Amino acid sequence: MSAALVALTATGLLSVAGQATAQAAPPDLCIAANNRVVVQMGTATCQATGTGSTAIARGANSNAVATGEHNRASATGTNSNAYATNGNHNTATANGDMSSATAGFGNNNTATANGTNSTANADDGNNTATARGDNSHATAFQGNNNTATARGDNSIASAIGGDATATARGGCNASAGPGQTVTCP
Repeated sequence: MSAALVALTATGLLSVAGQATAQAAPPDLCIAANNRVVVQMGTATCQATGTGSTAIARGANSNAVATGEHNRASATGTNSNAYATNGNHNTATANGDMSSATAGFGNNNTATANGTNSTANADDGNNTATARGDNSHATAFQGNNNTATARGDNSIASAIGGDATATARGGCNASAGPGQTVTCP
């Protein structure tokens, strides 16, 4: 044991120093509901406007925005973003560092991104985009009732044009046009 460590232990300063380092910085957290921010700590930001809308951001520089009636946005992870906007009953959920989810420009859209640097976008109406895996991307838009699912790292799924279903697994790329169902591999 060094002389300095012995001296600190003998004077009781070591335990004080240990306590100071044990105290964590406040979490990065923001919670908003029904037109007001309820909690804002650290670098997380949020906004919720409209009846029944909620936005929750957890993580350094995370952001969640829910504008419209009964929209829900949740972003968890450093630099994560979730936007449920420009419509009603939309849900955007981003889980993972640098993940992003956007649901809007219509009603009843759901976008879920799980994984580092994953993205999910569901726009227009009754569309669902789900990306599960690092660097996975799912897009469902331009029409109604599209479903895009990307499962696994580096998977990409696009369902565009109405009544389209695209499912990508294990790093492949699936793209479906109006009325099509495409699965890879």
